[in-house]
Amino acid sequence: MGEPPNLTNTTWWMQAKGVFVCTFIFLSAIMSSVYFLTPLLPLMFLNHSLWRRTVDRLIGFWMFMPCGLIEVFFGAHITVSGVKIDHGEPALIIMNHRTCLDWLFFWNALIRIDPWLLTSQKISLKAIVKHLPGAGWAMAMNAYLFLTRRFENDQAHIEAMIDYYANSKHAYQLLLFPEGTDKDYRATERSRQFALKRGLVHYNYVLHPRTTGFKVILRKMRQVEYVKTIYDVTVAYADAIVQSEFELFSNGSCPKNIHFYVSKVDASSLPKKDDELIAQWLINRWKGKEEKLTKFYHSNEIQHRIFIADSNDEIFKLTTKSAMVYGAVVLFWLFTSVFLIYLFLNYPSQHLLAISTVIIFLGSQLLFGGFERIAIQAAKYTF
Repeated sequence: MGEPPNLTNTTWWMQAKGVFVCTFIFLSAIMSSVYFLTPLLPLMFLNHSLWRRTVDRLIGFWMFMPCGLIEVFFGAHITVSGVKIDHGEPALIIMNHRTCLDWLFFWNALIRIDPWLLTSQKISLKAIVKHLPGAGWAMAMNAYLFLTRRFENDQAHIEAMIDYYANSKHAYQLLLFPEGTDKDYRATERSRQFALKRGLVHYNYVLHPRTTGFKVILRKMRQVEYVKTIYDVTVAYADAIVQSEFELFSNGSCPKNIHFYVSKVDASSLPKKDDELIAQWLINRWKGKEEKLTKFYHSNEIQHRIFIADSNDEIFKLTTKSAMVYGAVVLFWLFTSVFLIYLFLNYPSQHLLAISTVIIFLGSQLLFGGFERIAIQAAKYTF
């Protein structure tokens, strides 16, 4: 019983696949930033609403490609059960953070629930990620919520971003990892020390959640009437743990049986003003996650590791139509990425656009803190 081991010993073929897939995704993100996102920048200031809608869809459709590569090259099988996430209403999604790859596999889950969710989901993540060439630039353009994890620095930015979401008139679902970091060995030990110091139970499958960010986000979303539902997502890995993106890249390590369970809570049912009661609500949800994961990992047989469903739960699978659309979008981005890479390598004139892109994105980070902050200011005049 208990969690499966970390997958570290792999064959040379798996390692080659890891290097190829991750390198291709990285290059595709850079090329897409150069040839799609940079030319769209003037629209940010001319018609921000149209720019926002265009970028949301462009990046959302691009996300199909890494999802498809993960399933085809590594044989990842995604099982999703619970309730449907409504892409047409603003919501807050909370999830345990077992590995650094949770967000990537969650995209695969969203495709099964409703592919349009890839165009409306936003993620709260560490600010350092925005500096990644290509991928980080796209995340900033996609208005992800970047946090330094220092409350005095983050509070004003959290409130500004939620105002931005609400003023856009688009329904976004914001994914938050209340644990603050993935559950690696060091984080687990820190959580154990925290539990010991506070007289709390040490959890085996989750970290104790940090409640401050959750309280601030929920309070602001309520203030601007931008939350109806809180979706509580639990992720579990039945066969193997792959802790980081680097392990996927260098070892070709990838779990093959990934499970998501989605439940929902009416946001109006949470305490309205008492922060301590709101914090306790989150703590109780994490206690429930620990119990759910304990039952999940009770069996040593991979095929028996499943989330126990309620009578009203759904099992989300790809329909024939969804699978065809999924495949078509993946193929489109594969061929487009190959063409853009070929274009860049064979026509030196294209290098000027690439250099301009690097200057623009680095400049936005150094001078303004990132494109998501520029978007906040531009939206004040053009939404």
